[in-house]
Amino acid sequence: MKTIVKIVFVATIIFLPFCGFSQILGYTKATDMDVNGIFIGGKYTKAQVIAKWGNPTDYRDSTSESGLNETYYYSSDTLRFSENGVFETFNIKTSKFAVYTAKSGGIKVGDPISRISAIGLGIPVLQSHGNYSLSLNSIDEPLMFVVSNSIITEIWFMSSI
Repeated sequence: MKTIVKIVFVATIIFLPFCGFSQILGYTKATDMDVNGIFIGGKYTKAQVIAKWGNPTDYRDSTSESGLNETYYYSSDTLRFSENGVFETFNIKTSKFAVYTAKSGGIKVGDPISRISAIGLGIPVLQSHGNYSLSLNSIDEPLMFVVSNSIITEIWFMSSI
């Protein structure tokens, strides 16, 4: 019995660093940016996404070396999850989805561009290509807005998570 305990102890000591490193390398932390309650960087199952957003008009999945990649289509809105459920990218073209919902209901397509600063997210910057970008402290990549006549017509975000 003493020998078995020693073997288990030694095996645990040997494999513990590998378990710890794999968790650290695979860990992604949810940010404070959400789309209708699902947070960028958070990890979700298909059932959780459908429970929160409803059934998509189309759903596609594929597998890569980093795991399951999923794309949910809701009309012309596209929301992508990678690495087995990590929410990383979206392109919103309808008013169905709001971004940063904790901030006075968030920002939607159809809102004036001035709403971004009005709810305290900062001042969007007009880029040379005509889109607006909003850089946020907690996220490296900017949130992008396509605007026509001062009205938001598209919101997109592409993460490197």
